[in-house]
Amino acid sequence: QETLLRAQARPGAEPSPCSPPRCEPPCHDRRTSEMEAEVGLEGLEGFEGVDEAELAQLEAQLAEGAEQVAEDEVFEELEGVDVQDHLKDAVEGNLRLKRLLSRDEVEVAPGSKKRRLEDMPPEKEAKVRLLLTKWGLLADGVVKHVLETLTLEELDQIHTSNYAPDKFNQWKSPAELFSRYAAELRERTLPPGSAYDAVSAFKYRWKLDFSADKLLRNLSHKDLRYVLTNYDGTVELSELVAEAATAEAEEENTTATASPNSPGLLTIGRFTRLELIDPLADAAVFGDANLTFSLKLAKHRKGLGHVGRVVATTFEELDTLRERYKEIDESIRTLEDHYAEVYHGVDCTRIAIDPRFQGMESSLGAVYYNFPHSGAIQGFFDGHPIVNWRHE
Repeated sequence: QETLLRAQARPGAEPSPCSPPRCEPPCHDRRTSEMEAEVGLEGLEGFEGVDEAELAQLEAQLAEGAEQVAEDEVFEELEGVDVQDHLKDAVEGNLRLKRLLSRDEVEVAPGSKKRRLEDMPPEKEAKVRLLLTKWGLLADGVVKHVLETLTLEELDQIHTSNYAPDKFNQWKSPAELFSRYAAELRERTLPPGSAYDAVSAFKYRWKLDFSADKLLRNLSHKDLRYVLTNYDGTVELSELVAEAATAEAEEENTTATASPNSPGLLTIGRFTRLELIDPLADAAVFGDANLTFSLKLAKHRKGLGHVGRVVATTFEELDTLRERYKEIDESIRTLEDHYAEVYHGVDCTRIAIDPRFQGMESSLGAVYYNFPHSGAIQGFFDGHPIVNWRHE
């Protein structure tokens, strides 16, 4: 940028018409100005005639150059790699994003767009500040963060309850204590008792009676899912049930439409489990560090009678895994005994160009991404609001 600026500058050029008129400093400041000139103006020689518009244009050119460099790096990385036509756009976009995010320094040009943060409503902001002042915790940013995650109704309830976190607790910080209190406050609005099934939770939410509960429990999977998805309280439940009987699924071959005629409550209760996954399809696990997740998955699928293989992968190479986990070799042997395949050094953002995964596009019935822990913070535990924020 400095080279471009020097090229644009003309020796002896007239001052820009946009520049403010120069005036002599007052007599009592003249000595100070001379000292500043000796120290600071030596490195600005040759830049006197540069206009602000020219600077903005040069910075825009530099930004375009950085994007072009990122694209060139993407094409260099893909050179010699056989990528199928329907995957080229996705692979190029993914690699370009990775290149831009992995730079050590990301320069943001003036005037460029930045992420707009949502403004807090004035009424909520005033309530947050009121509670912080009341508790004497105006300087505690973590307590402020927990307050900002609450709704205005919850803030009003906390204000009227006269609750205040213990600032002198020797085990937990005020933020941890208040976060736990806020969680308990939400739990009080939930239905009493222990575990609730889908129909009980739906009945409690919409304040339905026993006859509605009985009607919902007798529906098939297709009809019950239709009612749970479309009911908003504006129509009679019986009318929506009749409409569900004639409705057809929008998409086929999905877990949401599996076993349409099976008992609704039982099928929805198993929806997030493996019983609705094609037992003949394969399953892939990405980012499994010590392979314990893949191991339990392989055993569980075997117990269910699934014959599809488990493709277990790790981001690290085998030598690194052996340094970290002493049980890794035993886990690999157990997986292979369950007819699983184990791949190391797998980057899940590059599986489209990884030759080990060619031909698997239509064979996977389930893919699991084991995103890592966001990292431990010294002195903080998993229940701390800051740790929760890092995961969010």
